[in-house]
Amino acid sequence: MNRSKFIVLATLLLVGCKSAKIPSSTFAQPIEVKNVIPLSETKEILTTLSSDEMEGREFGTAGMEKAAAWVEDYMKKAGIKPFFSYSYQDTVTINGRKTANVVGLIGSRDDTKEYILLGAHLDHIGKAASGPDLIYNGANDDASGVTAVLQIAQQLQKNRPEANVIVALFTAEESGLLGSAYLAKRLKGLQVKIKYMLNFEMIGKAMTIGTNKVYITGYNKSNLAAVMNELAGNTFATYLPEENQYQLFMRSDNYSFYEIYKVPCHTISTFDFKNYPYYHELKDEASQLDIEHMNKIINLCTTIIEKMIESNKEIKMN
Repeated sequence: MNRSKFIVLATLLLVGCKSAKIPSSTFAQPIEVKNVIPLSETKEILTTLSSDEMEGREFGTAGMEKAAAWVEDYMKKAGIKPFFSYSYQDTVTINGRKTANVVGLIGSRDDTKEYILLGAHLDHIGKAASGPDLIYNGANDDASGVTAVLQIAQQLQKNRPEANVIVALFTAEESGLLGSAYLAKRLKGLQVKIKYMLNFEMIGKAMTIGTNKVYITGYNKSNLAAVMNELAGNTFATYLPEENQYQLFMRSDNYSFYEIYKVPCHTISTFDFKNYPYYHELKDEASQLDIEHMNKIINLCTTIIEKMIESNKEIKMN
């Protein structure tokens, strides 16, 4: 989650903000979750990307390059094609440092049609200057989100849904959403159409209000939560009151695409400011996370996203 925007926005006291109202609904039969995502693989991806070997994944460093290469290899093995014909890694120079977004494709490259975009940021904040522990491993922020995107994408690739899906793992999110901003402008310039974007951020701990739930930033901006809950058969996608206070909709890579495309672009998260004390701390390591919870959320999201695609549900701005 972007630190610079957090520091500025967290100081704001938004007096009189109205909380979003979650509509009461009568749900159909609870969802039959396809437990197709192995817990062992969830653990493997998370622990690999947040290992000391990745050196905190700061953009423009050898650690980030290792992480990008690992993600690229995962996509190749999963049968996910590169979106750009020349490479999975779409390089960009940011603040004088060469880095890359990793961009894959499920389905076919057909720019006459709309794409669904799945995203998460791969970068984190690197190393501390000194101390016994030097690595900001970024397990929750955001190896957890990358794990979700990779595993959901792998399942979509297996089932070949009637949709074209862009899979994007972003660089330089922690420096101000710079990698996603670059990709959003690049895709728009190529006249690539985005139907909607689902961004995954910090899903490593269950929400304080209960298990098997997520919150969606920009809850009232579209009907996404209502559609997800209808398909889930319960209140899976919730509203987080702290969204107003901390302007969460603007704090992750969904916002880069919303600014450019003005279509539904949301972040899915379970970090609710009460359930995890290690945001941007050295202790943000895989051992601190609830990987069984993560795996359940990834399986739920996989099932719901597949149903969204199969039923051709329209996700639209309010």
